[in-house]
Amino acid sequence: MTPFHTEEDLIRQLKEGNQAAFKTIFHLYYRPLTLFAMKYVGDVEEAKEITQEFFIRFWEKHASVEINFSLKTYLYHSVRNACYNFIEKNKVAQRRLTDWKENPFIQDPILDKIIAAEQEEILLKGIDSLPEKCKEIFMMSRIEKLSNKEIAAKLQISVKTVEGQITIALKRLKNLLISLLLSFGFLLR
Repeated sequence: MTPFHTEEDLIRQLKEGNQAAFKTIFHLYYRPLTLFAMKYVGDVEEAKEITQEFFIRFWEKHASVEINFSLKTYLYHSVRNACYNFIEKNKVAQRRLTDWKENPFIQDPILDKIIAAEQEEILLKGIDSLPEKCKEIFMMSRIEKLSNKEIAAKLQISVKTVEGQITIALKRLKNLLISLLLSFGFLLR
């Protein structure tokens, strides 16, 4: 359990220079913020770089950080601004913007991007929680786009085993998504 009992305690300790507080914030928010940044810049590596640079600046100015609302709001707002700055400075990103028919920031408000990033984070955690072999087979099928036969040959297992593991993964992820939808009240009986 974390030594920080409240968000206010975590922020206070951060401002005092407590590295454990910073590490806690980093571990809680790095992946969701990176997914969030990716919604703006469209590239995983650029999103990682933006998020990492944000956390470096965040630590460098930890003593003077002013968090007026919640920590989460502050972090998402800061990363969004970092994305805007990146897009403005990056000529390749500027060319992408001019190719779009409409401004993506008007089309896709920040709340939608936050929700999408958090949903992806939940899905990734669900995949991470699969049994190791099941996860490996699922990733080969869905990420590497290998056929069941290719996976079976690569892992030296039967096609039936591959099919069974993919079925298990899909069932667990489906149950995770259903429980999330129920907890958010999206499904009504």
